[in-house]
Amino acid sequence: MKLYKIASSLFIALGILHTLAHITGSLNPDKALIEVLNQMADYKIQLFGEHDLLKFHTGFSLMMGFLLSAFGFQNLMTAKSINKNSLISIIIIAATALVLSIVYFHLLATSFIFIALVCYLLSYNKI
Repeated sequence: MKLYKIASSLFIALGILHTLAHITGSLNPDKALIEVLNQMADYKIQLFGEHDLLKFHTGFSLMMGFLLSAFGFQNLMTAKSINKNSLISIIIIAATALVLSIVYFHLLATSFIFIALVCYLLSYNKI
């Protein structure tokens, strides 16, 4: 169960780091970032009303951090009652997250998810 808890904690940490990076990443923007942020704010999306791309991006980013942490927290809260069927679902979610991370994200996020997936896989054999 120790590996299962480590994996879940990695998802919590990754979610917190993602949210902190999003918040602190825009504290001291350089000219290039300001230009990109202004362009995103000017780009309008029609989706059940008008929204700008910057607001949409910010919402998705904050939701991403929250959901990563929530996934890890939920797994920690159910650690004592986990069974193989539940763990299969968690492994599928973690594997999907790993593939998406490899394609779209940086090495730190990919490493956290990879280690978490390995820990979940090793936990499967111990249940």
